[in-house]
Amino acid sequence: MKYPEIGEEITTERAIELCEHFELAYLVKRIRENAGNYKSWKFDGCSILPDELMGLLTGCDWRDIAYKCCLPHDLKYAYGDPENGTERSLVDIQFRSDLMLKADMPHWCAYAFHSAVQVGGAEIFGLSFSWGFARITTEKGE
Repeated sequence: MKYPEIGEEITTERAIELCEHFELAYLVKRIRENAGNYKSWKFDGCSILPDELMGLLTGCDWRDIAYKCCLPHDLKYAYGDPENGTERSLVDIQFRSDLMLKADMPHWCAYAFHSAVQVGGAEIFGLSFSWGFARITTEKGE
């Protein structure tokens, strides 16, 4: 599997390919059944910090963090079920676990990143990395 480059556009077709790679069958099904409800988005690595800086701050290989942890987390966030707080909480817990197990991040640091995504990724903010960010939204009355 060739991982996307930082800044690469992720189309729904590419998202399906990546979800299949990470064995996210529920997302493959969701995307295929609702493909017209999603827009393309750009993979930004680990959203808040430049990936290389994150590696320096944590002592971990930034590629492990970006591709083994942040990319699957981004896919789950991009295609998250609207207003489903339980799904989002489970996704964030898995992210924390992946940081510790797949990137060998110190536990205290993984918990800090978990807290950051819990706050910053809230759907209500509507940010480029908020829960459900790949959904095409329409204003009421349109």
